[in-house]
Amino acid sequence: MGKSSNQAIDVAAIRKDVEEQEAHHINVLREGLKASLTDLAGFQHWIGEEMKRIGMEVEEFLVDPAELLNQPAQRKTLRENPSALNRGPNMVGKVAGKGPGHGMLLFGHADKPPETFEWGRKHPDLVEDGNRLQGPGIADDVAGLTSMLGAVETFVRLGMEPQGDLLVASILGKQLGVFGTYGLMSRFGPVDAAIYAHPAESGNGLGDLKMTSLGMVEFHITIEGKSPDTTEPHQTIYSKSAVSAAEKGFYIAQGLQKWAAELARQDLYRHAELEKLTGQGFALSVGSFVTGTDNLVYEIPTGCVLKGVVNFPPAVTLEMMQAELKGALDNLVKQDAWLAQSHAHLEWGDVIAESCQSDENSGFLLMAKQAIKDVTGKTPRYNYGHSVSDLRYPMLWWNAQSFGVGPLAGDMGTETEYVERKEYLDTIIVLAEILKHAA
Repeated sequence: MGKSSNQAIDVAAIRKDVEEQEAHHINVLREGLKASLTDLAGFQHWIGEEMKRIGMEVEEFLVDPAELLNQPAQRKTLRENPSALNRGPNMVGKVAGKGPGHGMLLFGHADKPPETFEWGRKHPDLVEDGNRLQGPGIADDVAGLTSMLGAVETFVRLGMEPQGDLLVASILGKQLGVFGTYGLMSRFGPVDAAIYAHPAESGNGLGDLKMTSLGMVEFHITIEGKSPDTTEPHQTIYSKSAVSAAEKGFYIAQGLQKWAAELARQDLYRHAELEKLTGQGFALSVGSFVTGTDNLVYEIPTGCVLKGVVNFPPAVTLEMMQAELKGALDNLVKQDAWLAQSHAHLEWGDVIAESCQSDENSGFLLMAKQAIKDVTGKTPRYNYGHSVSDLRYPMLWWNAQSFGVGPLAGDMGTETEYVERKEYLDTIIVLAEILKHAA
């Protein structure tokens, strides 16, 4: 059955199949959750076996840190403390295409925060609580992975075939995807389209299509001050002969906020849909300001470290953003006699990512919106407010139209994390329906 023959299978037939297989789909989710609470390698092995059961060719890969020199994320930790980063296996299944074409990618992430395994010792199995399917890490991202497996299994069971190769990847997506999604880009593809199977953090479930990954630049600024000319331990009265690193830090933080407010008014940094959602298209925040000593508040601080990020829209490149930020800091430093003597130092942090967005009017996204409407009865909205998503990788490396979607979820990042049962099953139907049209 080729692509044209796939159209003979309507959405009602896909729904009927998923509903008839409901107990099986819930059991796959249950077994996936249990496997995910062992360790990463064990979970990926389970994913690989499921891919083989469905009929996929399966390949495993591991990303070497040496591969990461040509990408911007996690570079600070890679340079200073690489053992702090977690490597692990990535699994890729393939359903071979029957004709020409670059095909399609379904992907989700298998890695979890470490506290999830601690919670898993208390909650080792799926809990069914009414319409909630509950378990540690179930929404981030066990349900994403098992829903895409369920969709491919439905696609294959109904006799449909992809035109181009269909890739199904369970990757490492935490740590900005450097040990997973980034490696996927260099080993496979390109494909024409990609879906990131992951419940929306917005709390809107299938009502949201994430199709933007806002760029982010993490910056660290270290400031040196000067002690007063005294040996007295209580220094406040001698502050005229000192340079307070705290005061210089406030000066820089306030100056950067003023710079950001001015930049946000420029057309290039504006984004109409993002402004409707958040009130701004570009923003800067200082999330950490460390100076002085808690129990020696009468000393003049001689050191200050402020850390923050800028979020920027798709029209702005990472290179442009870093140059603008560095230029703003340089101007502030030049205007201060003390700082101009090399007493302020800029370093980029780990969270560094380009900004990108799929085309709202592309055939792929419009088809996906229609598929969701056909399944749920409601037209989803585009979500423009997601930052530093693994969704960015197929957009940037393959120029693939891409979006993220998943079932309604809640209590994310806690031991009572859940996905809604009906939306989980609807997600399988939606993904199978999209595969029918696009794969």
